[in-house]
Amino acid sequence: MHETILGEICTFCCEVEGGDDSNLFYDLGLAHTRADYVLLESEHFVVMPCIGALTDWYLLIVSKRHTLSVGWLDEAEHADLRELIPQVTGLIRERSGLESLIFEHGSLDFRDKGGACYDHTHIHVVATARDHQRFLDHIPAPVTMRPCADWISASRRLVEEEQRSYLVLGTPDQDWIGTATGAPSQFFRRCLATWMGAEEGEWDWLTFPQTDRVHRMSMNLTTR
Repeated sequence: MHETILGEICTFCCEVEGGDDSNLFYDLGLAHTRADYVLLESEHFVVMPCIGALTDWYLLIVSKRHTLSVGWLDEAEHADLRELIPQVTGLIRERSGLESLIFEHGSLDFRDKGGACYDHTHIHVVATARDHQRFLDHIPAPVTMRPCADWISASRRLVEEEQRSYLVLGTPDQDWIGTATGAPSQFFRRCLATWMGAEEGEWDWLTFPQTDRVHRMSMNLTTR
């Protein structure tokens, strides 16, 4: 699909470009320019606060190219992502003193979404003071996560070789990956809300955009 059309119908495409046709940061009064919400940028990705942030430190790494998941990215994008993730977690650690969880809902196609709510590659980076390993206890059946050496490479294998959607979780000590069979939309956000004892339904960013938290996060990460 032509990039101009994607920018008009895909919120992430629009936000990456700084457009105003479908930009939630503008619509919610959280930003006036692209620089107000793009916190870091690399050749292939931008980093922005997560609307609907369930913690005070919750960012998204969003691909500039319109793809469905990390499993569909090319080698150059994978290399860029490997360098960018430590920069993002390091920035959060510098400002908050907290370590981060990484997770992704890995879509295979527009029907087999892997728990994703958006058809555009985005990786969640969530910092809390909780024991990150305990997050695994809140991942319900039938999803089973297994340890892997490198979730980026593992995601490509599942997409290219097995033709399956996937779920990825990265803790400070271990990467985990699982197939996404039975995972509902916003699967990991549901797990995160349960883990944190959040208000019922708070996992849904559309209902709970958390505008005050997103605004504070933008100010904390752009002000030195």
